[in-house]
Amino acid sequence: MPKLKTLRRLTAGSLGAVAIAAALPGGVAHADDLCNVNQNTWVRNAPTWGAGVLYTIPAGGGFRIVGFSVDGQWIAGHGNSQGDGWIPNDGRLYNC
Repeated sequence: MPKLKTLRRLTAGSLGAVAIAAALPGGVAHADDLCNVNQNTWVRNAPTWGAGVLYTIPAGGGFRIVGFSVDGQWIAGHGNSQGDGWIPNDGRLYNC
């Protein structure tokens, strides 16, 4: 039977890894994932807040991920039958 100290170390290490992964931007989503948005989301033509809006995905609508910005703060992809664009990576995606 494993020692109690060993079990504590394993549990603490596992919980730490889960916390780090959850804190990272885009930690859950991957390229080619189909996700939903939890709010009306403007898809922009560049990964910046000042960029032009291409179209809006309504809350609950789908977004196919094709990549991430270098800093991980923006996600590239597209809505259903729409062109590629960028949305902020701020927790609005779910069901990935």
